[in-house]
Amino acid sequence: MTSDETPSQQSQSVEQSEVFGPIDAGALREIRDLIMEQEPLAETASLDDPVNPQTLSVELSDGVGAASTARIDIRWSLTGNYAIHYTDDRNQDFRFDCHPKPDAPRRHFHPPPDAPSRPVEESCIAVSETGLVTQAILQRWRYAHAHETFEGINDAENPP
Repeated sequence: MTSDETPSQQSQSVEQSEVFGPIDAGALREIRDLIMEQEPLAETASLDDPVNPQTLSVELSDGVGAASTARIDIRWSLTGNYAIHYTDDRNQDFRFDCHPKPDAPRRHFHPPPDAPSRPVEESCIAVSETGLVTQAILQRWRYAHAHETFEGINDAENPP
């Protein structure tokens, strides 16, 4: 708990962690390797902690539209839950998530420009295997990058 968090926020954070599940370090390493093999604009892909990783951060050499740099942060749990968050130097954000969320589909999308907590949309990504979800994310990122817009980023039919 940080000094700014209240006991209620700490409790909420613990509950969210329990719902999400413990992080799957093997999945993060698999995703890291796939992205570095398949995405030419990925400059680096690093784990926040090599021994007990919680997040994989992928630095991209270009962003969508006017953004010149971007990053994708990935969390993946042993229970198959994930949170994949794009952010760039133009303060544009979106997130593809799969985890229990009250009043929302398990697989949901937090739309740009700010990836709000609510409302969310049903995610176009229906696959669940680590490698396929990674390919789907790269496909949707490539779509936005090629079209220089976030418009339609969640409109694909079951990528990849």
